[in-house]
Amino acid sequence: MSLKAAIYDPYLDTLGGGERYCLTVGEILLKHGYKVDIFWSGNQELLSTAQKRFGLKLEGIDFVPDIFGLTHQKIELIEENNLNSLHSRSVSEPNFIQKITNFIKKYKILSKYDLVFYLSDGSIPFLFSKRNFLHIQVPFILKESFKDKIANLIKVKFVYKVICNSQFTSKFLVNFPKDKIKVVYPPVDIEKFYSSEEKENIILSVGRFDNILNAKKQDILIEAFKKICKNNPQLKWKLILMGGSHDLPQSNHYLIHLQQLAKDLPVEFIVNPDFEQLKEVYSSAKIYWHAAGFGVDEYLHPEQTEHFGMTVVEAMDSGVVPMVVAKGGLTEIVTDSKNGFLWQTTEELIAKTQLIFATPNDLKHLSHQAHLSSQAFSKDIFEKQLLDLIQQ
Repeated sequence: MSLKAAIYDPYLDTLGGGERYCLTVGEILLKHGYKVDIFWSGNQELLSTAQKRFGLKLEGIDFVPDIFGLTHQKIELIEENNLNSLHSRSVSEPNFIQKITNFIKKYKILSKYDLVFYLSDGSIPFLFSKRNFLHIQVPFILKESFKDKIANLIKVKFVYKVICNSQFTSKFLVNFPKDKIKVVYPPVDIEKFYSSEEKENIILSVGRFDNILNAKKQDILIEAFKKICKNNPQLKWKLILMGGSHDLPQSNHYLIHLQQLAKDLPVEFIVNPDFEQLKEVYSSAKIYWHAAGFGVDEYLHPEQTEHFGMTVVEAMDSGVVPMVVAKGGLTEIVTDSKNGFLWQTTEELIAKTQLIFATPNDLKHLSHQAHLSSQAFSKDIFEKQLLDLIQQ
């Protein structure tokens, strides 16, 4: 009889970096003999889309009804209220009998699993499998009532390990015993990426086209590129902005705003690329820009920074030189002037980019160093660390 595992991610239909993390966990568990379920009651074609988007092998994973009842739309409403009420998720609060009934139902379902991997929205759920893993991608600073603190102390007892995506995220987890916290960097399937021998004059940025938590701030990049074009009228470079859109592109107001900002500039938009297209553009680009966390106080609002940066590692593996905001988990990937550049202001981003334009030998050296650095975040290393935790 095979072991049973379940995964829960309330943001699943955004298909961002956290979703790739969770689905890679599912792929690895499947590979090692687990029967894998995902609690999800939304779009039932999502796994097929995820396979194409991320290049994962997910055949054999099943969707089962969502017993937790979170959606990313509900969570966005919570975030807009400054995370003051992470437990008021539903429009109408269930009465005491309903709460007890729901609790018993969850217990009966979860207790049948050998392992549960749960991506947290910042709260701590009751988990009842034989071994429960709470995955935290976002360094929330929570305002807990006394009642919530007591409840969370009990809930933590059921959590075997708290898995974080970076050291940056882990240092904000003051509600968990230190011996339960483990950093496992997100997996990048480095064997699938490659670098073209004839790279083009392309600056690339990859990220969701939305303005929710951890916004990628492509508007900042367009404005910086506009200034570079003005400073260098003979410039023969282009900026490519590539990423997913949850809404149809023609209905995505933020994407439309970006397209208007980029009017008359050599800027190309690639929306909802599949994995093959993603790899091809990475292979051709020379410079990678990333603006998540720009203008944010990372100690007051760590949730608004980039908590790791999977696309940055993918770019580096493809020989693309990263230029990223010097905040959040990005500083665990990029070392300034060694394998890329860190920046804090748009003026600094523009100056460092123009410097690289003028020094092609330095660009080539940094490209090589970026590729070497990316190997530390391989999918093989992730798989080994995950299995070590599961088998402890």
